[in-house]
Amino acid sequence: MNVLVINGSPNKEKSATLTLTKAFLHGMNETAKFINTTDLQINPCRACYACWMATGGHCVQKDDAISVLEMIRAADLVIWSIPVYCYSAPAQCKGLMDRTLCFNQPQMYIGKDDRAHHYGYEDGTKKTVLITSGGLPDVTGNFDGLVFQLKHMFGPNTAAICCAEGALLMQQDTAEIVRPYLNTVERAGAEYKEGGRISPKTQEILNTPFIPREDYIRNVNNLFGKMKSC
Repeated sequence: MNVLVINGSPNKEKSATLTLTKAFLHGMNETAKFINTTDLQINPCRACYACWMATGGHCVQKDDAISVLEMIRAADLVIWSIPVYCYSAPAQCKGLMDRTLCFNQPQMYIGKDDRAHHYGYEDGTKKTVLITSGGLPDVTGNFDGLVFQLKHMFGPNTAAICCAEGALLMQQDTAEIVRPYLNTVERAGAEYKEGGRISPKTQEILNTPFIPREDYIRNVNNLFGKMKSC
């Protein structure tokens, strides 16, 4: 399988989100091509609509995004590995997301969700998975915007793994706490490989934080308190 991982984290290989993504790939028993958006020169979308009106779906800008867009076209599966920054994607990754406009057409239709969509990858024909993590202790209310974006861009069947309390993935003394979750991410990868979806039971576990919210908040506050006092 031709799998493309778009790593949207400025932390690159040290990304907590990428730890989840690698566990998912391990569960799939697949290798992937990894792209770090931070390493690329990606210009903002100019909203010139040349990709819609003149070039048959190809962006006219000359930057690193062009090769990545072609990799997305060629991939059997695209995994967007994106940490939550201010309830959305980091700037470099968001720039690439904007440039995927070229995958769609100007013509619109009303989908089964009773919303207007552009013809193109919004119909779900490009298999896509979103894997994201954030430092807040709740899934609900913190990942909604990013999940909505990806599901609107690549179809309602886009699988999403949203890991709250992501700071625990970066601490050396929390391996025993996070290991069961990483095992579940691997199971999600196996399920997705077999049936193209994550089971509701597995999804429920993935939506459950590592530790109680109050304990996590206390831990993070203490950590930042120590950092400020240094």
